[in-house]
Order: sequence, then C-alpha cells, then structure tokens
Amino acid sequence: MKTRHSTMNPRRRRVLGALACLPLASRVRAAMPPRVASLSWAGAQILASIGAPPIALTELESYPEVGALPPMPPGVLELGSHSEPNLELLAQLKPDLIVLDQGQSNLDAQLRRIAPTFAIDIYDPQRGRPLARAVAETGRLAARLDRLPQAHAYLDDVERRLASRAATIDTLVVPPVLVVDLYDDGRRLFVYGPNSMIHDVMTRLGIANAWRGDTGTGWVLLNIEDLAPMADAQMFYISHGARDRIALSNLARSPLWRSLPFVAQGRFHPLSGFFTYGAASCAVQCADGLTQGLVAATRNGSVARG
Repeated sequence: MKTRHSTMNPRRRRVLGALACLPLASRVRAAMPPRVASLSWAGAQILASIGAPPIALTELESYPEVGALPPMPPGVLELGSHSEPNLELLAQLKPDLIVLDQGQSNLDAQLRRIAPTFAIDIYDPQRGRPLARAVAETGRLAARLDRLPQAHAYLDDVERRLASRAATIDTLVVPPVLVVDLYDDGRRLFVYGPNSMIHDVMTRLGIANAWRGDTGTGWVLLNIEDLAPMADAQMFYISHGARDRIALSNLARSPLWRSLPFVAQGRFHPLSGFFTYGAASCAVQCADGLTQGLVAATRNGSVARG
C-alpha cells in the first residue's frame, strides 16, 4: 500500500512539533483564552470587542440597562459595585488579570494580592481626546493579552463606521448641535463638551458643538436660561427611559423652557441610550445615533437653516 506523503508546510510542522514537546498543561494554557475580570465597564467593552470577554464584571446587571455595547455573553459573573467589588469571589475565580479604571487606583493594592492589574486610562482632563485614547487603550490592553490582530481588525471596523457616518453628515446642512442628559428637577441639564467622547465624535463627524464653554470633566450642569444663546441649535437628549419621563414632565411646566426656539420649533429629540464614558464602542453608538437623528430631522424639516 502506498504511503500518502504529507503536504504540510515545513514551518508549520516545526511549530507543531515544538508544541508537542511542551508539557500538556502548558499547551492547554496556551490554547485557553485569558481569564480576565473587569471592574471597569470601558475595560469590559474593550475585552468583549477583541474576543476576550471578562469572566466577571462589576455592576453587571446595570450594564445593559444604560445601553452599553457590546453585550456581555452568558456566564459572566456579577462582581458587585465598582467601588466595593466582591474581593472574595474575585479571589475564588483566580483571574490572570484584573482590569480597572484609572479612577479606581485606591483598590489597586488589594487587587494585586489576587492578580496583576491593568488600569484603563481614557478620560483625563489634562490629556483630553478620549476617542483617540480609547483607541490607544484598546491596543495597549490587546498587547497585554496577545490579541493585537483582533484589536486591529476591530479598530479598523470602528474607523470604517465613523468614516461612513461622517460621509452621511457631509451631505446634510447641519446646525450646531447640543447633546445633553436631562436632570430630574426640570430646571437644569447636563451638557456635553470638550473632554467627552460625545464631543470627540461630533468633531470626527464634522458636527459643530453648540456649547463652546469649558467642560474639564466632559460635561457641565447648566440652568435652562443658560441655553438661550444657543437658540439655533439642534438638541438631542440621551434617553434613559423612565427617568426621561420625569424630567420631561418637569421641564414642560417651565414657560422659559417652552419658549426656547429648539423646543418650540421641535428641534429636541432623543438619542438611544449608551454608556457615555465607555470605550470605542460607545463612540460608534454615539455616531450612529447622531447620524440617524440628524437625517430624520432633515427629512421632517425640523433642522434650523440659519
């Protein structure tokens, strides 16, 4: 009987031969994805986006409630609150790495007794540019986990989607835009500006931010009367479900609010909820929502024409 000759690439044979010489436990560990726990939603977004979702996450139940993406897969465990994570459960899980936000550095010493830590640093008033930093932090975490090819593919897709939305916006006549979070008392609103992901996305899409003041932390709390100089703006509020209804009901009682041109002329619309202090995935969600909202406003004639 004739022997079939292998057509396997010689280099591939050498690699497989080297792997065969490794102890079985080492080969199994090499093939398994990293076991990473996250105390950071932005970190969890990065992990899921590069195909290495966390095994556990703080405030997991609230994550989908704010519209955060990508979704966490089944089997991810709840780790408690961001400020007081369940350290006992964390120790039992024996993660290879614990991801946290830069603002959780007070927990670092305790966490390092369990596993090495990795701090995500996207929102820093001194550095600014959170969109660029989200891209950089995605690459940095991917390099730590040996998943750079996956990160490059993901970030290429993010850039394609942002470029597509920018091309759509370029076909429209778009006034300055205000993006806000409603405040329950009906007298104030959170307005997003420089150092926020929302502002960076607006810049990337070629949309002027109607708020030109300082926002060191990415947002500022304004009274209704502070909005009067931005009468020609198109306003979008980030939707938060039941909380919106309370805020809108309270706002509707204010004659000053009703008199603002973007309210009186119907230039005030919801954006689907998303996590405003997340990683690159929230930038895509923001871009999608703004583009859809501005296209719809243009079609129904509610965009100010200056």
